[in-house]
Parts: sequence; C-alpha cells; structure tokens
Amino acid sequence: MSAAEPTDQMMPAAKEGRGVRGTLAQSFMNFQPQNTSQGTSPLVVDLCCGMGGLSLAARNLGMRIVAGVDVNDHAARTFTKNFPEAEFVQGSVRSLKALRRCSELLEQFNGVSAPSIVVSGPPCQGFSVAGSRDPVDPRNQILVAVARAVNQLQPHCALIENVSAVLTQRHSDRLDTFEGTLENGGYFICSLVLDASDFGVAQKRKRAFFLITRQELYLDQIHARLQRFKQAELNVETALCGLPPPVVRPDDYDDEKEYGGLHNHFAMRHSKRVRDKIAALEPGTGPMSYRKLHPLRPAKTLFSGHRAPPAHFQQPRSITVREAARLQGFPDYFRIYGSFGNQMQQVTNAVPPPLATVVLRVLAEVAGLSVLTYA
Repeated sequence: MSAAEPTDQMMPAAKEGRGVRGTLAQSFMNFQPQNTSQGTSPLVVDLCCGMGGLSLAARNLGMRIVAGVDVNDHAARTFTKNFPEAEFVQGSVRSLKALRRCSELLEQFNGVSAPSIVVSGPPCQGFSVAGSRDPVDPRNQILVAVARAVNQLQPHCALIENVSAVLTQRHSDRLDTFEGTLENGGYFICSLVLDASDFGVAQKRKRAFFLITRQELYLDQIHARLQRFKQAELNVETALCGLPPPVVRPDDYDDEKEYGGLHNHFAMRHSKRVRDKIAALEPGTGPMSYRKLHPLRPAKTLFSGHRAPPAHFQQPRSITVREAARLQGFPDYFRIYGSFGNQMQQVTNAVPPPLATVVLRVLAEVAGLSVLTYA
C-alpha cells in the first residue's frame, strides 16, 4: 500500500509509509505571533531547528517554543531573532550537554505538567536526490541521533521531517535502525509522504513525515484528517503578488541594517550576459542553475548549495531571499540573517510552515493535545 493512498481498511500505521489560495494559507500568511504562555500549551523542543520552519508552525498553533538546537551560526541568529521566547542551544543533537539543557528547560517551563513535543528536520542532503544519495553519508546518521534524542527527552509525541527519498529501499537499513530506536523507547511511528503544494505552498515539494506517539496510529485516520486541510494549488504569481521590484544588493550589505521596505528583498548583481540569457528563457524552462519560474504553476522544489536560485518569471534576475521565503510559505515579518548565500540556504533547507502547521495540528489532535485553530 502506498503511503499516499488511504484505504477503507483500518491498519496500524507503523512502517506503512515506505513503499489557489485557500483559507488556511491566507490565515497563515497574515497570522502574527501571539502570546502563547498558557500553562497547558504544549512545550516544543526543535532539534536541528535551522531557521525555524517547524517552530513557526508550532508557535502559530499556540505551542510554546522552549528550545532550538543546531550547529549552524547563521541559523542561530535567525532562530534567536525570530523566537526570542526560546533559548537557542548551540550544538549537535548528539551532544549530551545540549540535550541535558533541553531537559532542564522543559522542567523549568513544566510547572503545571504541560505536554512536550519534539520536532525536527534533520539534514537531508545524504538522502536527497539533489544530494549525495549515499547510504553511508555521515549526515544520514543524524536521523538516528534524533531518534535517540527523542528517547532521552521523552516527549508526549514527536514530528520528524525529511526528504521523501528517506523512505526508499536504498536507505532501509538506516530507517530500520531509526524506527527500532524509537520503538525501544516506547513509541509508535507513522510515516507518510506529503506534497507541500497540496497545503497552500506555491512549490512542488514532497516530504516524508514521521508522526511519533505513545499510542498506535492508523494511516487511514491520519490521511482522513489531513484531507480536511488540502487546498487548490497556489501558483508563483499569486504567492509573489504585491512584492515591489527589488533593488540590487549593496556591496556593503549588512544583515542587521534597516534599509527600509521588506527585509531580505535584494536582487543579485547579474552581468548583462546573464540578464540576457534569463530574459530569453520561456517561463518554466532553462537549466537547473537559473530555471525560470512559471507564473501560473507552483515552483519546482527549491534547492540550496551550488545551484543558483530560480529566475523570476517576469524580471531578468534570480529570485530574492524574500521571494524564496514566500515560495516556502514564510510570512514577510520573518527576517533571515547571514550572508546572502547563507540566507538562501537557510530558506531552501527549511520545512514549509503551512505544510508543517497542518501535519503538526493533526499530530496534536490524535495525541489529544489542545492547539489554536485559526483556519
């Protein structure tokens, strides 16, 4: 049975996953951070947090972000600036010191026995079709380290995200270790693949999610709950609507400086030759290094690394960091820090918040936790 196809038969979910602008999207993009300090709000620890896509989804559901853990200095600044209520713990998820600090923070916040949730989007380059796809890539070991961290922190439930290729046969040994580690900790695992474009994100982006709970889940029940939040495709033109043409990024760019207007909305300095090459492309065509977006379709999966961002569908240039953030579903108030290249990497590595919001909401529902409903 495919993970993406619900059936009428009730089946345990563990291991089954192998093998237009709608109200939710509009609400999310216009939603502003709120005070979520209610004593019973779930407490969240974000492992391999990056810039905080999963944390943003959790906060917008009324959860309290307690800690974010990552080794990346630039991600530390972006996360800390956007989640001042949380503590950024610099270090690896394999660090006992980092995990002890997370446990301490949970205990400090947990005076009224609020439930806790661990969320994580560990590095996916070793699994991704755009990465090495090497089963022995050392980055793949982090997935198992996250499972061990979940066992140590003992949350009420957990949500782990990765590329869909993690569920392929090539990585079955690693996945068996990952699932076995969680099962030894007393957890059940439900895995499934979802496309962000089905949930208010203007991008074709398939991702694997692992819903981890203390009680056994049923895959058809999860799909039925997710079905309520599906919406028509959001195209690129709609997602980027209202953004002014960007000015070229200044040579002395300072990510802390206030330039007026939207943050992170600077164009790259292209040569005339590159601008002419982009201008000559038809929408939806071009090499991977600067493929031109099609205005009436969702974008293809945004990648980081050596590939340049895609080109704007109308203007002869690569898209800005802000435009990439829009295509990932981040609201405009969310500011990204670091060099231009690192900002783009943070954005393209992030979990799209509208997709994460839906999956985390469903996880909270089946785990019996209360969340805000704003759709």
